[in-house]
Amino acid sequence: MNAEHQRLWTSLQQQGLVEGAPPAPGDAGSPWYISVFMGFFGWLAALFLFLAIALLFFFDLELDWFFESPLLLWTIGLLLIGVAFWLLRSAASEFVRHMALAFSLAGQGFVAWGSFGGADAIGATLLITGFQMLLAVFMPDFIHRVFSTCVAALGLLVFVELPLLNVVAGGAVLAFTGWVWLHEFQFPRMLPALRAWGYGGVLALVTSRSEVVLGLNWSVGNGVLDTLPTIYGWLTPLLEGLAAVYIVYNVCQRLKTAVRVQILALCALTALVLASADAPGLLVCMMVIVLGQAGSNSLLKGIGIAGLLFYASAFYYQLHVTLMVKAQILLATGLLLLAMRWLMLRLVNGQAGESP
Repeated sequence: MNAEHQRLWTSLQQQGLVEGAPPAPGDAGSPWYISVFMGFFGWLAALFLFLAIALLFFFDLELDWFFESPLLLWTIGLLLIGVAFWLLRSAASEFVRHMALAFSLAGQGFVAWGSFGGADAIGATLLITGFQMLLAVFMPDFIHRVFSTCVAALGLLVFVELPLLNVVAGGAVLAFTGWVWLHEFQFPRMLPALRAWGYGGVLALVTSRSEVVLGLNWSVGNGVLDTLPTIYGWLTPLLEGLAAVYIVYNVCQRLKTAVRVQILALCALTALVLASADAPGLLVCMMVIVLGQAGSNSLLKGIGIAGLLFYASAFYYQLHVTLMVKAQILLATGLLLLAMRWLMLRLVNGQAGESP
């Protein structure tokens, strides 16, 4: 440790902010934009690696038996993922880590191919979702964990065609994501993994509603829920609302807000849950913003704000009313938001004045 760091540590000790011996200096990580840039090319390399092997199917090399054998596809996929795990454990540079990412993604492609070749659609999607959960836990890489968590959460939210799972998945993923971000600093040794799981869950929640507003209808849950009693259609927003109550309550307890503020927050949350029944995505994006604000996480707030603008704009655009009515709705929404801001500022300032 150089003299400047020693003086800084001594100053912090004098202010009672730290104690003990100064920590050993660690290696400086690469800037985030370098990691994103190299991660993109790692994914591109994975695509080319997967296609290079898959193209053997289109040549007359008598390898049809290989691509028709789920066991061989799983074996090749697990071998590639094993190589990726070994590279990540011994990685000494960004290049090696992203090369490992390429091997892992290619291996996951073969595992998915083998899963659909050896089981029905429901069994294959469940198998892939469970496998991605294992990768999210054990693969020692931040980007890899974010990707695997996002894929696993999307599998639960969108792709697995099981009625009860489709009903509870939204609330379960939202509750898990909220728990991760509310307790990230309580487990310092697991902080990188918790943040990766949190970002993966957030990305899955924010993107899973996009197919509804874009009219893509690629969620198997849309058709499944139509075959169930009407009560099941309301269970999904109800469970998501309970998960949102858990998040808001814990944030209020952390900030030690007054009881009237908590009641007002719960009333606003109830209105938001009801609005989200017709405007998908509003609730989860608001919860992402709340979690980002509570944890002083600018990236999390940015994701939530971007998602909220997207879903609010999509809902406004898809309203089957005249432009005059749309303008009136926009004006009323703006006035309501300004009134809510004024009321919240009065409550906060009043609470601050009452505190000793």
